[in-house]
Order: sequence, then C-alpha cells, then structure tokens
Amino acid sequence: MTAASTFSTQMTQLTGNAGGGIQSLPPVTTVGGRERVFVANIGLASQASGSIIGVARLPLGAIITGITLLTDTSLGSATIALGDTNSAALFAAAATLTNVNTPTRVGLAATHGAPITAGYDCTTGASTAAPKGGQYEDVTLTTASASLPSTGNLAIIFEYSID
Repeated sequence: MTAASTFSTQMTQLTGNAGGGIQSLPPVTTVGGRERVFVANIGLASQASGSIIGVARLPLGAIITGITLLTDTSLGSATIALGDTNSAALFAAAATLTNVNTPTRVGLAATHGAPITAGYDCTTGASTAAPKGGQYEDVTLTTASASLPSTGNLAIIFEYSID
C-alpha cells in the first residue's frame, strides 16, 4: 500500500501533530462543522438587466460549501452572478442558466471553503463588521446581458458551515 506524500492544508495540520508538541487543529468550520442551508426563491418578473436582488444573509465566519441554482424557466441570454454590494461576482461568476429543472452547482474556488471575513448589507451597502453591525454578509444576485423572463421561478440553495 502506498502512503500519501502530499496533503491538503487541513490534513497537513492533522498529520503534523507529532508527540510532545502542542496540537494544531483546523478550525471546526472547515473540518467537522455542521452544515446549514439558506434557500432563496425568486419569482421571475422581467427584472431588468443590471438588477441587484438580495438573496441570502450568511453569518461572518461561515464558509460556503455549495451553491445550487434551480429554475423552472430558461433564463435565456440573461446572466446572473452572485456576490455582495462590494463585489457583484464574489461567490459565482456571471453565467447563463438555461437548463430547466436541473440543479446546477456554481461557485468560485477562491470563496468556497474560505471563511467569510467581510460583510455588506444589501439594503444600505454599508459594512456589517463589528462594531458597526450584526456581523453578516448579504449575498446579492446581479443580472446582466438581458432581462429575466416574465414568469417562472428561480431557487438558490446556499450550503454553508459554521460552528
């Protein structure tokens, strides 16, 4: 049997705990954390290109483990991106969604599995970091290229870990 020769960041911490030293353990949010879910439903109603829609409120410190999009109506040539009021595509780059009734996973490697350290309120655009606010991140959906369809439904499922 062949042993591993390189390790993920988290496994490096775990396997590096050798006798006598103080243990270094990964944060529970990344290893062993409880998964939580925020489901957002959007009624499609010809929202114009450039619309910004508040879709989820996640706690600072959480790590996103998955984002799933599901629509019953093709969005045609309209693109959607997921981010916040500071960066429109922070969590998922702009893309079209044309597959109907097919769960579609999206996201960016840079922000999946990384703690959310800064937050912005989607109604004011203000920072929510302590001591100013409630320490949360409002996720927004930004449309581009074309208006959304006049009817239909879009569901966005955010999976995240925090402990």
